[in-house]
Formats: sequence, C-alpha cells, structure tokens
Amino acid sequence: MGKSKRGGKKVIPKKGDPDYLSPTQLRNRRKRRAKKDQKQQVEKNGDGGTSSSDGDPAAAAANKGGGSPNNKDPSMKYIANPAKAPIVQAAKQYFKPILQDCNTSEFHVHLGPLYQWRTVSKLAVRPENASSSGNDKSSKPRVAIGLFLPQSHTLLPVPNCRAHHPSINHAVECITKVCHEVGVVPYEETGKAKADDVSPDANKEVKSESSDMVEKGTGQLRYVAINVARETGGAQITLVWNKPPPEGESGTIDDPVLEKLVQKLTSMSNNETNHNPPTTENENGSATTDNDAGVNATDEQPVKKRRRRGRREEKSADGTSSVNGVGNVVVANKETPSEAQDTSDQSKLPKLNLHSLWINYNPSWKHSNAIFAFDSSCWSHVQGPNAIVENLSFAKAQKLLKTNKETGGLPANPTAPSFPIPLNFPPNVFRQANIDAFTNIVGRIRERMQKLGDGNDDDLACVELYGGVGTIGLHLSDVVSSLVSSDENPNNFKCFNESVRALPKGIQSRLVYKQKNAAVMVESEAALFQKSQVLIVDPPRKGLDIEVVDYLCNKGYKNMKLVVYVSCGFQAFQRDCNALTQSGKWKVEFAEGYLLFPGSDAIETLAFFVPA
Repeated sequence: MGKSKRGGKKVIPKKGDPDYLSPTQLRNRRKRRAKKDQKQQVEKNGDGGTSSSDGDPAAAAANKGGGSPNNKDPSMKYIANPAKAPIVQAAKQYFKPILQDCNTSEFHVHLGPLYQWRTVSKLAVRPENASSSGNDKSSKPRVAIGLFLPQSHTLLPVPNCRAHHPSINHAVECITKVCHEVGVVPYEETGKAKADDVSPDANKEVKSESSDMVEKGTGQLRYVAINVARETGGAQITLVWNKPPPEGESGTIDDPVLEKLVQKLTSMSNNETNHNPPTTENENGSATTDNDAGVNATDEQPVKKRRRRGRREEKSADGTSSVNGVGNVVVANKETPSEAQDTSDQSKLPKLNLHSLWINYNPSWKHSNAIFAFDSSCWSHVQGPNAIVENLSFAKAQKLLKTNKETGGLPANPTAPSFPIPLNFPPNVFRQANIDAFTNIVGRIRERMQKLGDGNDDDLACVELYGGVGTIGLHLSDVVSSLVSSDENPNNFKCFNESVRALPKGIQSRLVYKQKNAAVMVESEAALFQKSQVLIVDPPRKGLDIEVVDYLCNKGYKNMKLVVYVSCGFQAFQRDCNALTQSGKWKVEFAEGYLLFPGSDAIETLAFFVPA
C-alpha cells in the first residue's frame, strides 16, 4: 500500500468522490500510459527499437543496403530461420501424434524465397516521427507510411522492406514524396465528433451507450494499399481517404488536396506501363512476359536525382513559389490551373509504374478498425484497368520451393490444367500476398483431386466455401463434374464470372458461384451438399463458422469423401480439427505447412480429412 506525503496510508477514492475512477477508466489510463511509454521508447531509439543483429547473418543482410532491419520490422523477426518460429514448432508438435495414428508421414513445412515475395501490402499512414521532422509546430505533420509495431498503433516506416516486391517499395517512395509536395495531412487517431456525423457506411452502431460523442480521427490519408501485377510490375494503388464519398456524379473528387494528389500520381505514371505487354503461354498454359522482375532500372534513376536535390523552393516563370519549405503547394493566382505547376515539374518527378489508381472513402470512428469501407459507393476507380489479371504457374512455383533439414518434405508435382485460368483481382477482393507459395497449395489440392477422380470423372461434385474469386476452385474445373463456389464478399461474383468466360465452353457449364456466406450455405443448400463428394474450405484467420463444423460432424460425413481445409490461423485450425476428429466421423489423412510469410510467426496449413 502506497504512502501519502504525510507518511500515512494512501487514500483510495471511493465511488462518488471527485477523483474516483471506474475499473474501465483505470484500465484505459494504464493503456494510455503504456502507449505513451512505448512511443517515447521508439522516439528514443530513432526507428523502432534497439539493434540486436550482431552475429546474425540474416539480420546483417537485412540491414545492408538500406533494407528494413529484421529486429525492427515485425514481419522479419524470424527471417534468420523461419522454420524456428514458435507457431511452426507448435504445429509440428500438434500433428506428430495425429499423423502417426493415421500411419502417414511427418508434418512437413515448405519454404519459398525469403525476400521480395510480397505482392500485396496494406500500409498505414501516420505522422512522421516528431524527432525526425523537427519541432516546428506551425507546419503540417509530414507523412510516414509503414507497419504498426505488434499490439500497438505505433508506426514503423518500412521504406525498403525486403519482403516487399520492389514495385511496392518504389510506390511507397513516390506516394510519400507527392504527399509532402501537395500537403497531405496524415491520419491521427485523435479528436471527437458527434455520432450523427459518422458515415453509416463506415459503421452500423453509431452511438455508444454512455455518450453521443464518438472518437474520430483527424487527417486525410489513412492507409495506402498496393497490389502488384507480377507480369508488368505495375502497382495497383488504393488511397484510403478519411472522408465520406462525395455526393453527385460517380468519379467526382470534391477534396482539392485529394485532387492534387491524384493528379500528381497519374502524371508520374508512364502510360506504357498501363498496358499489358505481349504474353506467351508456357508449358502450363500460364501467361509469361520478359519483364516479370518488376520496376526496371530506369525507374530508379530519377529518384536518386531527387534525393540529391533535397527539398528547396522552386520558382515559376513569374517568380512565385510553387513549393514551400514544408512541401505544400502554394498557388499565387487562383485562376491558374494546377496543371500548369505540374507541367513545370514533370521532368523532375520519378516515374511510377502505375497499373491503376483507386480511392476508398472510409471516414474513421472508434468502433471500426477496418482498412476499407466495402460499400460500392465508397470506391472510386480513377485510372487504369479494372483488375489485375494473374495466372498461376505450377512449374515456376515448384522451383521456388526450398527443401532442407528444417522444412523437409517434397514439393507437389501436379499436372497443370490444359488451358489458362486468368484470375481477376480488383482492390476490393482478397488476394494472397505470396501468390507463388500459395500456388503450391493449389497444386497439392489438384494432385489429391486427380487421385480421387480417377475412374470417377463423371460424378465428382465439389462445393467450395470461403472461395474468394475462385483461386482454388477454378483450378479444379477440369477434374470435377461440377463446382459451386461461394463467398460473402459481393465483389467476388464478377471476378469469378470474368474468369469463367475465359475458359473453354465445355468447362464453363460446370461452374456456378453463389454470393452467400458459409453459414448460410450449409443451412440453405442441403440438396447441394447431399450430392457433393468434396468440400473445400479456406476460411479467414478465425476459422470455420460453427454451422460448418456442426454440419460436418452430424450430416456431412454421410456423403463427403474428402474435406480440404486450407488454414491461415493455426489456433483456429486446431479447434476445428479437434472437433472433426473427436466427433469420430473424420480423420486426418494428410497435412503439411507452408511459410507464406517467412520471417513472421505464421503458418498456412493444408489438411485433407477423410471419413474415419
């Protein structure tokens, strides 16, 4: 018990006293204090933590050449030996008795390239660290783009993340530069606003129980999402803007700062990069090009020149300043079009390999941490193709797999479809960040389905839950008699049908898409499940819906010959696997792991369940 200044016992305020704090208020105060201490520690260290790379070759490699230090970038924590991540070790221990009882091989873990594998990235935008931006309180905060440190909203800039495809790092550099030039204000989680002012599209529950005021962040740019078209290296960029969508005609931009940001980014784009180059089909029917490496060398040269110049005032023909000391555009004559200034600076801007540009209007509020607002009215397509089109190459993905004493196992060797299967990815659908590694999972599923379908080609019906755009299901279209894929995201429906239109006519008739979530599917499609022999599930990190587990444990086992489970959340998989096997209806036939995020404490699990 603490002492007061007079030496007596510390008096704890009771309910009704002026200084009384409820348990919730005390807990929130501790959280704020911890967050403040963490932020001060980050500022003290300069860039996210103290160095601990001595004696670690992988860490030294990450630090060399401006790469993100693995001791500071949370996605590179275990890069020295990804197979030693705690979740990988836990998975091996979990499966050891299960696979021994099933007389199958040990749980193997497959590892691909350690660097430049990430082609999908959602990065937070917050104010630059105060210690590096000076103490000028009158200037606008400068933009920093990066990742949150674990269990916090403290931003760690990752300008040269080694896990990122080069096009992502280059796009981050270009976006940051333009944000400073046009005066974009980064998002901050502070401030309050009336509940009625919060967009209903961003939130379903507007008012809290205790107040009609809700916390509302300030600033303009909240997140930047960047997806890479692997064939061209082009960046599909989505700017998440902290405002409701503008009223009136679709495509209208009513925010002058956002309009300048869009104009700058599009003016930096090389128009030739917005068109796919000539493609040829490889032996797997997958489209390939000669410039698959991403941003070419000529794109980097202007960036280096800009760095040497630093930030200085540019003078226009009439002597007025076009850019001030803090990077804000200054227009002396309001009647002068903004394009006039952009034209004068055109030769100084780095080239951006821009596939397409999108805006997602997502005003913040405290009960939602969703990066995107998925209502169709919140999306604006500014420039470029509607979607990135990807083709999986099983031969290429197999060559990228690494097999050693830590990971073990043999790569899948499936027979690829005899026709190309284009997958469509606009920014409002889920796409695997490590698509090459995920291709090997699809290949292993094809391998098992081909074995199941031998001698039974006329009657192999399949249902796919949590199907996304059909990344798995479409690649089984030549080995099943029918496939019904489903997902709750309404944007997947169009993508799936676009892919189906590109397939042979005889294949198209086998494929159906239903816009329903998994729970609704098992409750409303009883006849469909009764005639299906295969169920494929690829749920989010939270695992299977309870309705799906109940169905498999009580009814589904009577007709299903195979359940294919692809999991990105191992703890949820353990729960579901225990429920299935302990029901006495199912057993694990085969399981293996894939490190889709090498360096992180994460594992993707593939498991085949068969009737016990």
